[in-house]
Amino acid sequence: MPIHTQSYRHWEGALKTHSHTRWWVIAKAELKLLAQRKFVRLIVAIPPLIYIFVYAILIYIVNQVPGVEFSFQIDREFFQQFLFQNFMDAPVPSALLIALIAIFGGSGLIANDLKNNTLSLYLSKPISWIDYLIGKFAVIGILIGCFTFVSGLLLFLEHSLLAGTSFLKENYWIPFAIIAYSVIITLSASLLMLLFSSLTSNPRYATIGFCAVWFGTSVIYGVLKGITRTSSFALVSLWANYDRLGTVLFANPPNYAVHWVWALLILVALVVLCLFVLHRRIRAVEIVK
Repeated sequence: MPIHTQSYRHWEGALKTHSHTRWWVIAKAELKLLAQRKFVRLIVAIPPLIYIFVYAILIYIVNQVPGVEFSFQIDREFFQQFLFQNFMDAPVPSALLIALIAIFGGSGLIANDLKNNTLSLYLSKPISWIDYLIGKFAVIGILIGCFTFVSGLLLFLEHSLLAGTSFLKENYWIPFAIIAYSVIITLSASLLMLLFSSLTSNPRYATIGFCAVWFGTSVIYGVLKGITRTSSFALVSLWANYDRLGTVLFANPPNYAVHWVWALLILVALVVLCLFVLHRRIRAVEIVK
């Protein structure tokens, strides 16, 4: 039978138009793709799990094993250091683990779309640039959030159950500090990785750019501190800004001679810059299509 004489049934289904779930389709697809890569699973999952497990064991020993003494206490500073530590504070700092999660989980999120010309394919669907950006952000945000937000609250819950109600009554506000600190770290680190991923079609270049900011700013601050013998230049370091805000959220003494408001403004400016560049890069493809 010739094709022009054939008849076709019309599609009678209902099109889902819920815009608030469009981004999840992108995020779910990227998470499944990452889960299929064995090397990525090992790098993104194993080191953070070991790091969390060590802290959980320390909390258990402090509360359940009599006669064991450590040089630290399970207090607000303990939870701040768990969420973010630089190389000078720990042999395996959380700053390194966050970088590994961001690099292996997000360096190719936008770069691979630019390389394979699939970004225009995304935007040709009923998906806006905001849906696309939120979907990509959710991938890194979920991974870093599980390492900071979820594990931080679980460790606090563990210590509260083992230490008794007295600790919970005195430190009931720490979960809110954990949530706020995790949001700051997750938001800025995820957008920074997406920023460099959107500037190139090669994930390796995105990794180099991210590492230059993530690690390089701290090296610059270390050089300036060694020359001037003061911590007044701490604002040039991304890690120092995290530390300064952490001391405010967890009510710990400051480690740098800078006001926390400046650290907050720098991180806010970083987030705004990332959003601006991402908007321009994604919208450029949307307009050209």
